[in-house]
Amino acid sequence: MTISYMNSRFYLLFASLLLSILMITFSSGCFEGEEALEVSLEVTEIPKNQITDERPVRIGVFSMASPKTTMEFYQGFLSYLSEDNGLDFELVQRDNPAEINYLLKNRYLDAAFVRENDYMEGHGDFGMEVMAVPVIHGDLFYSSYVIVRSDGNINSLEDLHNKRFAFNAYRFNKGEIVPEYMKPVINESPESFFSSYIYSNSQDNFIDMVLQGSIEGAEVDCIMWAYIVENSADHSSNLKIIDSSHPQLVPVIAVHPDIDKELKGKIQSSLLRMHDDPEGRVVLDDMHFNMFVEMEHSTYASFGNEL
Repeated sequence: MTISYMNSRFYLLFASLLLSILMITFSSGCFEGEEALEVSLEVTEIPKNQITDERPVRIGVFSMASPKTTMEFYQGFLSYLSEDNGLDFELVQRDNPAEINYLLKNRYLDAAFVRENDYMEGHGDFGMEVMAVPVIHGDLFYSSYVIVRSDGNINSLEDLHNKRFAFNAYRFNKGEIVPEYMKPVINESPESFFSSYIYSNSQDNFIDMVLQGSIEGAEVDCIMWAYIVENSADHSSNLKIIDSSHPQLVPVIAVHPDIDKELKGKIQSSLLRMHDDPEGRVVLDDMHFNMFVEMEHSTYASFGNEL
């Protein structure tokens, strides 16, 4: 008796469900003879840039440090732009500079910090434009440093022979490891010159590793040196610079040539006024930047040709 009752309830439920499906089908107009809607499963095109409340303004950066430190470095910068423009700004970090160029080319990014070589490649590829250039330590050029502990007996690149070393991974993405300024000394493979070596973007971790003695030397951009070491009495008293790279042009803030003109104007205006605004001055000081200046492509390229 119980089984019969349960079966009857099951069939009633099944009939009701079938009737509902039929009603939905007829009401949606899916009759035989009507053309079915095609649904593409391909990756959709990256939407074009526009000033909208639907998504934040995305600024891309090649990571110079760990994700946490990179975010901390740019946090004040993003907050300033957000408050000054009434828009939400978001940081997009990538370990490969070619990916930053790709994302800007395809309009996923609205702007990006890119190094000289990556800017030149982007300009030739899709017309990447300079929006603003930072002045760092009063100059348009910056260097990378080779750092060691202050209390050791390492005073030159030669002294790093058979020592443990950490390279900036930026060149590794381009198929290189040893920078040009080191090659006169490291005129052999890094495997035979150093006892061991690593490469990474996490320059903040390099600094800690040198301090702790897990490696004897490391390559660090002057931007990260200023941000981490010069801001810490403990770091600055226990570390020293024994060599530096040839001058390099400072990175630029670049945009796609078809960026929304109103958005570009807003961001550019904020950047060029930062050093005159007390709040902007604080942000620049934290980044160890002096100001942002406007510059044409031809001018920036001519500075590079002088190196």
